Amino acid sequence: MQLKPPLTYDEQIEKLKNDHNLTISDEYFAKEVLMKVSYYRLSGYGIGLKKLNNREHYKDSITIEQLFSLYCFDSQFKNNLIRTIEQIEIELRAKITHHLSIKYGSTALMDKNNFIYKKNKKGKPIDTLIRNNLDKEIARQKNKPFVKHHLKKYDGNFPIWAAVELMSFGTLSSLFSILKFEDQKEISNQFNTSPKYLKNWILCLVEVRNICAHYTRLYNMPLKENPRLYIENEKYKKKQNKIFPILLIIKRMLNSNEQWTSLLRDLKKSFNKYQGAFNFSFMGFPENWEEVL
Repeated sequence: MQLKPPLTYDEQIEKLKNDHNLTISDEYFAKEVLMKVSYYRLSGYGIGLKKLNNREHYKDSITIEQLFSLYCFDSQFKNNLIRTIEQIEIELRAKITHHLSIKYGSTALMDKNNFIYKKNKKGKPIDTLIRNNLDKEIARQKNKPFVKHHLKKYDGNFPIWAAVELMSFGTLSSLFSILKFEDQKEISNQFNTSPKYLKNWILCLVEVRNICAHYTRLYNMPLKENPRLYIENEKYKKKQNKIFPILLIIKRMLNSNEQWTSLLRDLKKSFNKYQGAFNFSFMGFPENWEEVL
């Protein structure tokens, strides 16, 4: 099948109106939206707003203003989330670094005996991939002052506390996955949970963090990672993994502290600002979401 041909802004507006039944009363506004967001990105927010008997047509009276409001809401929602996830990520780095450095020394990453041997889905040793990714980051970030310092003064050797700062969140997740069980347990205890939960929670946060950081749609988006929840929260999991269970994970990791209170306050502000523009159920929120959170 041949790729679709490109369309001018005016042609895109006509296509939305005539082929997709989207209500556009102000074409100047519609053009401004398409110039800012793009037709392709905006269309993703129409999922769930189409007619049941015609998936190409929006429900009658759905407007481009509604789609743009969903985009704006999603953007603000992600901004609220990523700040808190980054705080958790930094705390994880600190806890992992401190535990491994005190137990194994500053060169902890250099000794394979400090880790379990584990392969990824493609059959490649995870410890080797971590070191390869670290080498790439050192080369990519060679102009950063602390990288320059270690390259010059220590002949390119990095203590674990410096090396971990160069890792992506995904690589940090891989590092946690190859820690010995007793090391995973020690770190998990600091989050009042067990390794099987923390390992899963980190993967869930990595996925959501990447969605937020790379400007992908989060609203009404099924997530790949299946969150592991304690029994009292299992009822909030749906057939499709949505964002609400991730909030429960964040709440538990933060132990309902001041950071959690701040996030919840920001979320409520966003919900109030865009009230009526979005659907709570599309994000996996139950009716009593405020009480639960």
